Amino acid sequence: MPARGTLVTATSDLEGVLAALPRARHRETSAYPIEGRFPSVALRPESPDGVARVLAAARDARAAVVPQGARTALTLGRPVSRYDVALDTTGLHRIVEYEPADMTVTVEAGVTLHALQARLAEEGQYLSVDPPPGDEVTIGGLLATARAGAWRGLLPGVRDLVLGITVATPEGTLVSSGGRVVKNVTGYDLHRLHTGALGSLGVIVSASFKVAPLPEATAMLALRCPDIQLAERAAFELRDRRLPLRALSLLDASTATTVGVETRAPATTVLAAFEGVPAVVARAERESRDVARRMRAAIEAVPPFTWSALRRRAALAGSEEQTVLVRLGVPPSRVASTLAAVGSGRLEAWAHVAAGCVYVRGASLTAATLLALQADAHAAGGFLQVEHAPAELRDIGDAGDLELTRTLKATFDPEGVLNPGRWGDDA
Repeated sequence: MPARGTLVTATSDLEGVLAALPRARHRETSAYPIEGRFPSVALRPESPDGVARVLAAARDARAAVVPQGARTALTLGRPVSRYDVALDTTGLHRIVEYEPADMTVTVEAGVTLHALQARLAEEGQYLSVDPPPGDEVTIGGLLATARAGAWRGLLPGVRDLVLGITVATPEGTLVSSGGRVVKNVTGYDLHRLHTGALGSLGVIVSASFKVAPLPEATAMLALRCPDIQLAERAAFELRDRRLPLRALSLLDASTATTVGVETRAPATTVLAAFEGVPAVVARAERESRDVARRMRAAIEAVPPFTWSALRRRAALAGSEEQTVLVRLGVPPSRVASTLAAVGSGRLEAWAHVAAGCVYVRGASLTAATLLALQADAHAAGGFLQVEHAPAELRDIGDAGDLELTRTLKATFDPEGVLNPGRWGDDA
């Protein structure tokens, strides 16, 4: 018998996994590549019970399962060390319960954010998140990755919007935490534990959220500053004036041009988005123009697609194998200096000030460059995470407390069924 936690898989062992769902739920494995690898089995369950059955069968077969929905973030974390079963969550596409008067909604994990926002908009409400690369992400992926968008730090984060969650465990049982509880698990705050866990501890099958009213008015402005020092001053003055900000970002000249903001290098652009009642938004626009005037910055309104384009720059594009995308987490006070340290050349760099998040993207990023950026982030008390890169660069970056990660993995997934290696847990 193989040692506990070791997966030894033969194709014949997967008959039980295939039998977990009817043939109509089987899929072509060629549709589920991950970094040039294909699974032996691909399944698309259409109920939480179906997910649980697949996981139970995979555990019995000692098979490695990789959950996936819209497939927008499959290069986050370390490369998976084994890949036997593709578990497609897009079959979980129901809005289970929506109570507009209570401003709560429960949805299955395969519902896209776009579909959820469209339903909420019918009642004048929305889920106040803006994950990259866009609203095509599934709710399961939104929670499993917890990727930083421009709204983080100004509006509640996705962890703070979750009321409850239901997860299929690697043993093949369904457990719930928080709102709409079917079965409580004491000792762990499960909806926070699984948010950002990259599907390595369990498969999220549904979640309940607190939603918000759609803002009555919005405005988006670009301040094109002569240099990064003035851009930093402008950004922090906008923040300190307590304006109704929902986004505050700094873009280098290359990124600004890419997303459609006209600029002249060298320059740094401050992108600011406001929301609220019309009178408050109008005041924010007037005060922004005052700040721009004193910082010698040109200012213009920008259309919504500018923000969509910026979100898409953080896409983890499988077709761009040589593109490297890294995220540095630093204190907001170090965002501008970190952005400046990236330099120019063939790179794009942008930052979300309130979130303390700096993205760097380009094909010319090397291991030496990444290690230098990581050292700068550490000096600022932060971290570097490689979000997309060729395989040889994926081991660079901070995996957090590896001992804690391995303890959690051993507790929740001792057989190594889900995403083995994703957190560097194959010791």
